[in-house]
Amino acid sequence: MGNGLCVETGSSMTVFDWMDHVLGTVQAQVGLRSIYDDDFIDRLNHYYTVILLIIFTVIVSTNQYVGDPIECWCPADFTENRVDYTNFVCWVSNTYYIPMQNQIPVNVENRRQKELTYYQWVPIILLILALLFKIPRMFWKVLSASSGISMDKLGNLAKETQYVSPEDREKKLTHIVKYLDQWLSGIQHYRAGMCVKLRERASTVACCFCGRHFGNYLVTCVLFTKLLYLINAISQLYILNAFLGTDYSVYGIEVLTSLYNGEDWTYSPRFPRVTLCDFEIRQMTNLQRWTVQCVLPINLFNEKIFIFLWFWHVFLAFLSAFSLVVSAYAFMFPQHRKSYIRKYLLLNKLYKTGRTANEKEKRMIRRFVDNYLRQDGCYVLRVFSNNANDVITSEIIKYLYTDYLEKEQRERKEPLDRNGLLEENPK
Repeated sequence: MGNGLCVETGSSMTVFDWMDHVLGTVQAQVGLRSIYDDDFIDRLNHYYTVILLIIFTVIVSTNQYVGDPIECWCPADFTENRVDYTNFVCWVSNTYYIPMQNQIPVNVENRRQKELTYYQWVPIILLILALLFKIPRMFWKVLSASSGISMDKLGNLAKETQYVSPEDREKKLTHIVKYLDQWLSGIQHYRAGMCVKLRERASTVACCFCGRHFGNYLVTCVLFTKLLYLINAISQLYILNAFLGTDYSVYGIEVLTSLYNGEDWTYSPRFPRVTLCDFEIRQMTNLQRWTVQCVLPINLFNEKIFIFLWFWHVFLAFLSAFSLVVSAYAFMFPQHRKSYIRKYLLLNKLYKTGRTANEKEKRMIRRFVDNYLRQDGCYVLRVFSNNANDVITSEIIKYLYTDYLEKEQRERKEPLDRNGLLEENPK
């Protein structure tokens, strides 16, 4: 299952595998990438998107605090100090937008209904969005900490195994296999309580019967985290809709419609570049109200950033939904887990397909997958495949399978045949 997008792992890379490889290589060169316990779509949510939002925050903040975020056209009799004051007061107070062809309302309250209240807070809202993308990842870290296995450290170890000498590689693989065997043996279900068999069978397809001893705790956490990513991507569209005070949830559709009709899509009343500002100057007992026309250069950046964010959120929502559905389909059907393991055993010549396969081999693989690896074990092996490579995963599965056969032979005190399988019990 490459990056959670296909049930079977093929020899060819998917586009997500290729993107992950390229981005991961770049980050490795600068010392940023150190996450190897999830797939590319999850990293696209909690890692790459956060970096992107931080870059946007830096761009907007630089224009606000280093450049001139607003320039107002003041009367000719305004001194330089008055011009500076006008620019400052119009920036900290809200401007409002009235199209050039429309008359300015006489009623001040009607003007306030057209106010733009967002442009001063764009850096803060971008940082809040970045934090929201991190929340599902925080849930995953907290929940996976109770699984009894350190996914990130184990993933890093599998990643490092690709780049060491053959002697060190054998040691690292032995260490990984031993660690996995202790973990898999330690999560075997304690047979107590009522309806044990029924709960065990229900746990293979229903996450409501979850837990370490059911062998599906990690899988349940993964599906819950992917659901959070999906909810987060969709809900942020409505958060931005409330923040901007406009129909932002249909913004991208309007842009596409403008492109289709050949209209100018680069100018939107949501992000006007020319606005109006009302302010009052008190001189002794006189109170003078001024209305000036201001330019917001910052909205050139805001418009392009929020157009991109609309399409990016829709893209993430689609990928997150696709990843959730495919992952649930792969994890909940035992046949897919068996097919995944059989493929690697076939590469190691520990399994024969077609007519050469016998019932004894099939039965042993079923027991290996259902009773030993179970859902969580298969998920960990898929993480290895996603973040290391198929060669490392193949060797780990080979060692786990041979150790499992030896353990079964010792427990049953039955001899192994020439293929390494248990002899049929004469009884």
